Amino acid sequence: MTAAFRGEPSIRFRRKASWNHDLSTVDFAADVLDAEGRKPVVCRVAREALEDRLQPAGEFAPLDLFERFKSEIHAVAGGKLMAGEFEPDGSVLVRSQDLND
Repeated sequence: MTAAFRGEPSIRFRRKASWNHDLSTVDFAADVLDAEGRKPVVCRVAREALEDRLQPAGEFAPLDLFERFKSEIHAVAGGKLMAGEFEPDGSVLVRSQDLND
C-alpha cells in the first residue's frame, strides 16, 4: 500500500495503546490529517523491537516499554507513514531494525 495523502499531511498519535497477544505487538493508532480529512491508521511495534533496542536492565512489560520510549517509536512510525511504508493489511509496523538504525 502506498501513501495517498493530499497536501501537507500531519500526524496525530492517539494516547491509548494496547497489547496484541496474537501478533506480539503493542498496537497504537495514528490519525493522518490531510487535505481530504482524517485517515486513521493502525500502527504496531513488535515486541522483539522493544526488547532488542529499548529494554534496559531488568524486566519490563511491553506496554511499559512502549510508554517509556513512546516518542522514539512515534518518530519511526511517523516516518514510515509519511514514506508510505505500509504492511499488506494497511498498518505500519515498527520492527527491531527500525529502532537500531
